[in-house]
Amino acid sequence: MQNKIDSNVFPEGPGGKIWAWLRYLFTGISVEDGLARRADNFLVLRIVAAAMVIYGHAPHVAAGVYGKDIFTQFGWGIYSGDIAVNIFFLISGFLVTGSYIRNDSLYLFAKARFLRVYPAFVLNIVVLALVYGLLFTSLPAKDYLHQSGVWDYITTNLKMSSHMVWTLPGVFDEGLKSATINGSQWTLPAEVRMYVLLGVMGALGLLVSARVATVVLGVLLVAATLHPEQFPLHPDWFRLAGYFLLGVLVYMHRARVKIRMDLVVGLILLAVLTRHLPVYPMTFALALAGMVFCLAYLTPPWRWLERYGDPSYGVYLWGWPCQQVVSWFLPNAGWTLHVVLALAMALVLGYTSWTFFEKQMLRFK
Repeated sequence: MQNKIDSNVFPEGPGGKIWAWLRYLFTGISVEDGLARRADNFLVLRIVAAAMVIYGHAPHVAAGVYGKDIFTQFGWGIYSGDIAVNIFFLISGFLVTGSYIRNDSLYLFAKARFLRVYPAFVLNIVVLALVYGLLFTSLPAKDYLHQSGVWDYITTNLKMSSHMVWTLPGVFDEGLKSATINGSQWTLPAEVRMYVLLGVMGALGLLVSARVATVVLGVLLVAATLHPEQFPLHPDWFRLAGYFLLGVLVYMHRARVKIRMDLVVGLILLAVLTRHLPVYPMTFALALAGMVFCLAYLTPPWRWLERYGDPSYGVYLWGWPCQQVVSWFLPNAGWTLHVVLALAMALVLGYTSWTFFEKQMLRFK
């Protein structure tokens, strides 16, 4: 059935796939039809987003990199790292909502989310503190391990606290732009809290009806906008929560949401026209969501990439530490060299993490 569906959407034969692609760009499909195909490009989008994070972080990490990234230069009003994180949260909200609804079990949902996020995060924290830190600290190894900051880094960060520990004793305290060990970790506590919110909504039966879920999420968004102090969220997390909830809403209304190229172009033009208005963050979010789902469902799926696994989470977790290593050994490397080397290292670590750790943990689902 899966092959039949794929051949109908992107038929074989001379020009078949190109014709089908052009046809579907403008006739479009619903998100529900896209899901039914069981073939999408979300894996590619997550890998690209992880690479964008490394690209966006380069001026903040590398001494030889300066200036604005391409998105800021083009007047988007937002840099590549933020765009990438927005994509992660949008896709996450969409996919995990589907996961909950298909299983309809808070226990299975919580178990799956824990196994997907926490083991790799624990590995990242412990290795950075006890291996990476030892390699790059200016302190003697014995003194380093006796520093309370090392163990604070592990215990505090493993709690997924909104106030994380960013540095390790003597590590990168001289000669680098930033002493932060892993600046990418700030989004993970936010994502965990989004999982908790979704799990509570599901347990209360609020995900059974798209209308009910929409009303509840709308009330939450309004309340958070008017009284953010009443919510257990760091101020920087509200934008991420908005993208996550947008992904939730797309899934809840999957039968009604249509993906068409002309609609996406219209959303992009709307964002451009409102660039200097207060509504721009919202119009930009809609345009970005349109682009993401268009690329996910209206372009031929890169199914061959799936055979190698999903390195996106690992690339995201290890990207910043890899950039610090590149900066340490090649402090004068320009933007291109810095990003290429750091991304290559992060991809190796990402695929290694997936193959030998993350994939094994997911077997316990």
